[in-house]
Amino acid sequence: MKKRAYILASVIALVAVAVATVVAYRMGVSQSMGELSDLQNEVKRLQDGERDAAIVKRVSQQMEDIAYQQKSISDEQRDRAEQQSILATENAARAEMESRAAREAEVKANAAAQEAEHERANAERQQEIAVEQRDQATRAKNVADTLNIRTQARILGVTSQVRREAGETEVADLLAYTSWYFLKNYRGNQYFSDTFKALAQGANGISRYKFRQNSAVNAIAEVPGKPLQCVVATNYGEVEWLTATGSGSARRISAKSLFFQKDYDFRAVLADKQHIYALAHGGTLCVLDYAGKVQPVPLPPDAYFGIIKVDGKLLLAGRKSLSWFTAGHVSAPIALPKTLSTLVEREGKVCLFFADGSYAEMDAAGKMENKAPLLKQAVVSAHYDKATECLALSVKDGTVYPLNKYNRVIETLTAHKAKCLSIAMQGSTIVTGGHDKMVYLWHMDNMAFESGMNFRQEMQAKTAVKNTARRQSEIMTEWLVPVDYSYDGWTLAVCGDVDGTHVWIGTSNGSVVLMNVSADDMAQQLHRRMKRNFTEQEWTRYVGASIPYMKLK
Repeated sequence: MKKRAYILASVIALVAVAVATVVAYRMGVSQSMGELSDLQNEVKRLQDGERDAAIVKRVSQQMEDIAYQQKSISDEQRDRAEQQSILATENAARAEMESRAAREAEVKANAAAQEAEHERANAERQQEIAVEQRDQATRAKNVADTLNIRTQARILGVTSQVRREAGETEVADLLAYTSWYFLKNYRGNQYFSDTFKALAQGANGISRYKFRQNSAVNAIAEVPGKPLQCVVATNYGEVEWLTATGSGSARRISAKSLFFQKDYDFRAVLADKQHIYALAHGGTLCVLDYAGKVQPVPLPPDAYFGIIKVDGKLLLAGRKSLSWFTAGHVSAPIALPKTLSTLVEREGKVCLFFADGSYAEMDAAGKMENKAPLLKQAVVSAHYDKATECLALSVKDGTVYPLNKYNRVIETLTAHKAKCLSIAMQGSTIVTGGHDKMVYLWHMDNMAFESGMNFRQEMQAKTAVKNTARRQSEIMTEWLVPVDYSYDGWTLAVCGDVDGTHVWIGTSNGSVVLMNVSADDMAQQLHRRMKRNFTEQEWTRYVGASIPYMKLK
């Protein structure tokens, strides 16, 4: 048993050894196979690696070749870059030089441009100077020509009067008209005294009527709606209705006596379409019609001197009182605080001027209000012209001051050597008369005002500033002296006529003068009467060869 067991154990051991051997063999084979596989894999890997190395080597060789090529290229590019750098440096230096040259050229160009601009400005300035000098020369020539024509025109006015006295009427008319024409069209003063008088002689612009020797014509009034008619009142108690008929040398003044009573010293007269009102100094108002019917109306005691119409009522002025006259009745007197010098109606208000220089205004209801004086001196006569809104005031020394609607004195009219007693206006012409036996005509449209405005503009301007920008090319309107007429007696009364061209003048020696104060109207009368033009020989003789010949007819 034991042997069997031994043998079995041996067999089992042998089997186990065999099995172990087989297992070991197999494991060895398996391991060898694994190692072989690993070796094969390694060989393959090595082969792959060798192949890859060969490839890498070839690639590396190619890369090296490429690197050498790149290096060669890089070296070439570096060399080129260095060359470009050198070239860029050279170009930069050249550019800097060119830039510097450009800047210098720009500076020179700017300097040249400035010089060219300066030269251009100088050239333009020289051109402007040349044009200005040419214009100045033209203006100087125009001024010289204008002054020459104006001077010649005034000489023609004098010559016309001389020729008329010599009986050469036709030539005198031509000379008078040419004198006016030149002054009118060359902004001269067509109211130059000799030119105006030559026109008046040619057109018979002055007609006269004579009262009896003891009469002084204290007052004249126009007749409403009746051209060339007036009513006259004297200190000798006369009231007459004057009418001018005819024209030219055939004009005559006829008179109709409406009242005469030498005890009445008439100082004022006023007319409407139905009645004439004559105010006596001693205190009687004579109400007359045009047929001569008279109604004396006694007044409160006072020294009466004026009549004005206010709002349809008559205001009778004495030195110490005022009285209304309406519907045939006289109101109770309005006592005045001071001695009244003169008065005038102005746009529904009564302007009261006192002898001490004070001033007040009164309305149609009789309400009086003290105002600041319009002038620094006492006013002795006044006239208001509704058409131009001009208030003309005179003072004791004869100076006349025209005031506009804002009470601004627009000018000082100085000519009278004594007290100015009466003022009238026809259009733009102020007519004044006074104790110096003179009558002056002031044509305001010819006056050159410092403001540069004309008379009508001055009448509407509240303020006026001296015009310092008057154009040099403008030839000033000529203003010389007013037309003057001298009479034997004091000029006591001046009154406009409703025709718009004439004034009536009354003197202390009983003369009544009808005067045409429109130079234009008389010139047109002469022009209508002229039958021919100057001959060229007459033109050269009277006008002069320096003024081109022209036909005026």
